[in-house]
Amino acid sequence: EDAAFKGCKNLKICQIRKKTAPNLLSEALADSVTAIFVPLGCSDSYRTKKKWETFAFIEGEPLTVNVQIGKMGSLASELLRAGFQPKDVNFLTVEGKMDEADFTLIRDYMPNLVSIDMTNSNATAIPDYTFTQKKYLLNVRLPQELRSIGQRAFSGCGRLCGTLVLPASVTAIEYGAFMGCDNLRYVLATGNKITTLGDNLFGESQGKIIYKEKQ
Repeated sequence: EDAAFKGCKNLKICQIRKKTAPNLLSEALADSVTAIFVPLGCSDSYRTKKKWETFAFIEGEPLTVNVQIGKMGSLASELLRAGFQPKDVNFLTVEGKMDEADFTLIRDYMPNLVSIDMTNSNATAIPDYTFTQKKYLLNVRLPQELRSIGQRAFSGCGRLCGTLVLPASVTAIEYGAFMGCDNLRYVLATGNKITTLGDNLFGESQGKIIYKEKQ
């Protein structure tokens, strides 16, 4: 119906089991912040239906994976052990060791990420271009000990929304890290150690970094 979910800013996932797209009335869903899961082979049917053209469609059942990586392990090996293909993962929680190879796997082989939680990983840097053009990515929780965010690490994540919280340990955010993240409202710096801020962090947008007030 018209405006059925208007104002539901936390409605980030919608799963529709119909193989043909239902009629979408005005402002029923927000295309900018909602990922739509549809049956396998049906995304074209939805994409060509009037008023559905601007939504992001993911085919199949939403897949949630929680991974603990030991000192000698890797994200690739843990996914393989659990029987999952990287391209099928939508909601990922990673704990333990994360290194450059793990971020390369995320960059090159996980196009359908909707949410990632790295809070309890030991990563100290998000490498350049790691999440570039992840068109379904809505939510990110950064490693607690993070120090740097690389060039264009999140550029083109047009559905990344709300406030991204930076751990107090962050010292550097490089060029264009959030360029094209038009729905990202703020980046909240919880510490006072940032010494490097690259140019064009948000592209043409300005003033999205805010600093947590000292208590």
